[in-house]
Amino acid sequence: MAIMATDTGGGGDFSPMPQGNHVAVCNMVVDLGKQRIEYQGEAKVQHKVFIRWETPHERLTWTDRDGQEREGPRVIGKTYTLSLHENAALRGDLENWRGRAFTEDERKGFDISKLLGAACMVNVIHETKGPKTYANVKGLGSLPKGMEKPQSEIGLLLYDDEHLGNFEKLPEWLQKKVDEQVQDSPPANNGGSFADDLDDDIPF
Repeated sequence: MAIMATDTGGGGDFSPMPQGNHVAVCNMVVDLGKQRIEYQGEAKVQHKVFIRWETPHERLTWTDRDGQEREGPRVIGKTYTLSLHENAALRGDLENWRGRAFTEDERKGFDISKLLGAACMVNVIHETKGPKTYANVKGLGSLPKGMEKPQSEIGLLLYDDEHLGNFEKLPEWLQKKVDEQVQDSPPANNGGSFADDLDDDIPF
């Protein structure tokens, strides 16, 4: 089943990603389902998704579960409410990424799994809380014209109700979030499909 965003609502112990703009490619889209959150003292249930990017020019080394030293691109992600409402963070970031606004028909239903493999610029800022500094995705943008589009080194990963077998491939903290989803809420994946005949300069 597609992970449809509509206009009706919706890691490891490493040094943080450096601040600034980074060339990136989307390598993970995860449907987290309906999540219970608290906002200004009020409990709400919202459909959440997690989107992750890898940055080919920012590298790190780490030791995997088998004790092998690995090297590869850094990754950074952001959790969104699955909504294309005019005030939704997902809508704003995606419109900046694709370089144009969604049409009225597109806002009725956009399958965000189409983001996998799409390249962009990711703007990263740092936020300090107590002794720790966190890297956060501040915004997205399209690649400058003429820039070569990077390909994923890590590989593309989609988790939704048609790709449940990918659950074990998710980081443990994402597995926990998926397990925490509210089970008794009606599905929010409704609306139309994304048009296939867009300008070639639009990444998705």
